[in-house]
Amino acid sequence: MQQVLDHIERRVRPSLRSYLEAERALTAALEAGSPDTLDTSRQNVELAARQAVDMLHHLAEFVQHEWTPPFPDVGPVRIAIDAKCEFLRNGKHVADVYLLRDVSVAFKHHRPRTGRIDVSNDIAPGGFGFGQCRWGEGKYGGVEQIVVATNDGDRRALSSILQNVFDAWMVFLGQPLPPISQY
Repeated sequence: MQQVLDHIERRVRPSLRSYLEAERALTAALEAGSPDTLDTSRQNVELAARQAVDMLHHLAEFVQHEWTPPFPDVGPVRIAIDAKCEFLRNGKHVADVYLLRDVSVAFKHHRPRTGRIDVSNDIAPGGFGFGQCRWGEGKYGGVEQIVVATNDGDRRALSSILQNVFDAWMVFLGQPLPPISQY
């Protein structure tokens, strides 16, 4: 298990921290109102989002091979993590392990043929109006952030999806949960 914890510490956590820093930089650029800074911040947050999604989603494959004894394939790993996944620690299950998979596939294949994301452009900076997302999810006040729009009409803050899946991993591994947004 130490190899898994080391992988999380060296690769997964830094990618999640970079993503959150890029989100903060996007908010600062919006407040500053500079078109050049804003465009660069949007590019940076999208690239950081891709890396964070990739590292957290593919943690299941790392665990499949490095767990003792190894899992037969990645499916049982994701099932085990999904069983621990809840929405922002409120005790209610959320299928974000599978939504994260769909986001990862959409980032890799512009128009995936399966999953809840129709096109990679459905994962982009945007905002939420009042009542357009789950209570407590994402940035407050409609501030621009990476939004995941699913083909069933749901809109989710990527930051919350990442948080929920990371928390599920920590619970599965018997690790303490750090404060939300502090990886």
